[in-house]
Amino acid sequence: MVTLSVIVAMCDVRDFCRTALKSLALNAREDFEFIVVDDASVDGTSEILREMVPGIPGAVLIRNERNMGISATRNTGLAAARGRFFTFLDGDDWYAPGYLAQLVGWMSQSGVDFLRTGHVRVYGRKRKIVSAPLAPRALPLNPADYIGPVDASTFMDYPQSWAGIYDRERLRQADALFFDESLRTAEDRPWFYKLHLRMRSFGVVDLHGVFYRRDVSTSLTKVPDERQLDFLPAFRMIFDELGHHPRGYELSFKAMRTLCALIVIHLDRAEDYEELTRELLRERSAQTLFDLPQDILEGTLAGMDSARVNKLRALMSQHPGAAAR
Repeated sequence: MVTLSVIVAMCDVRDFCRTALKSLALNAREDFEFIVVDDASVDGTSEILREMVPGIPGAVLIRNERNMGISATRNTGLAAARGRFFTFLDGDDWYAPGYLAQLVGWMSQSGVDFLRTGHVRVYGRKRKIVSAPLAPRALPLNPADYIGPVDASTFMDYPQSWAGIYDRERLRQADALFFDESLRTAEDRPWFYKLHLRMRSFGVVDLHGVFYRRDVSTSLTKVPDERQLDFLPAFRMIFDELGHHPRGYELSFKAMRTLCALIVIHLDRAEDYEELTRELLRERSAQTLFDLPQDILEGTLAGMDSARVNKLRALMSQHPGAAAR
């Protein structure tokens, strides 16, 4: 029986993938499988994977014939997974030795649908321990109770799918297993809303065995093109999900607060984007805000600082429908 499936998405991470693969070998166990999915890499990553993956116990290599994006790549791994539990690793990150055994140990004794952890943020040679958001380190917890509060950092502000472990069959039964493949970035945000709205229990443990590289030049957070804007359709998906939940109205204020904050962040760094992306950012952000429930938007703006509110209102004032409101 396979206890754990680790889905490892790889795409053009030649300079980092050896470290990731070595960390899998140091975590190998007879009941663990490592599903390495190469998303049509073109930088030499594929050759390294073909060399190293066969030597890792429990590892298999799958290659996408064309570049599919992170959501589809993870879905490919999930479709092939056989484990009772699963987790993720990105190709430029790595695990501490023995981390996965600890993770499975906590999950097995907890009985929850999913478990969240901390991680170690890596800036070059610097390391910083990042704990999971504030929540009781007790089991089990109701996931919907930890979407808010609106004005605090919560699990909705910690959308790192690799910082956790999940019960594969329970998520499948709730139709919460797979990612939306239309999203090239921000794919974790609607996925976690589904988990917190559809699943019955989760827990938090203070494990910090995932090493997450920041400021990697190949990261999608660095690309200047239209893929940066996928957070907007991601939040449309989130509001659609909230619309089907008994507590949806109450919890929508947290989603709106996060969306507004993200729009301002993107506006502030828009000069780093391609010209077309800047124009689309303003146009699509304004349209998204106009299309979502206005009472929730106005209630959200009433609780935000004036600097951000002014930027958002200036943005909305440029929308063709502004004069009619």
